[in-house]
Amino acid sequence: MSGDAFLDFLLEYNRKVNLVSRHSTRESLQALVAETLLLKDLVSTPLLVDAGSGGGLLGIPLALALPAKRVVLVETIGKKAAFLHEALRRLRLDNAEVWEGPVQDFMHRRGRFDSSLAARGFPAIEALAEYVLRGKVRELLLISSPAKIGKIAPRLAKFRQTSYNIPSRDNLVVFKLENVSRETHAS
Repeated sequence: MSGDAFLDFLLEYNRKVNLVSRHSTRESLQALVAETLLLKDLVSTPLLVDAGSGGGLLGIPLALALPAKRVVLVETIGKKAAFLHEALRRLRLDNAEVWEGPVQDFMHRRGRFDSSLAARGFPAIEALAEYVLRGKVRELLLISSPAKIGKIAPRLAKFRQTSYNIPSRDNLVVFKLENVSRETHAS
């Protein structure tokens, strides 16, 4: 199954189980995937953790685009996790897996510094930023509103921050927060 087949499967499954807006069309989902793929070149670690995977619109396209990276789709809602398991099976995505439970549990049990944490529309981005602040992950990649990013940015002044505008979307940015120190770049 390709990226297009994934979107077809998502739309079909969405008729039975609400994963994305009922008003979503193939075109609107393709636009979301295109935005997600803006993160592709920003992932610098071998492990990417998608916090709050939902319908997989962040983690699955990145798993398809980055076959050499390991991707963990973290989802607390059972019906969404069931969809993610089925999508990975149909896609035969060997580099991805589903973690059923809160991202906090995953990070406590399996998180490690040499990983990236990513989210789109996550309600508590300050909680995700804490993993960078505490040195639990190397980087945080977000697709979020400039206002939400602005609320957490002052606390993160000593960390490398990069913000990218999303073409044709004034209400969203790609934000990358990195925990880079001399120790992490020592050869």
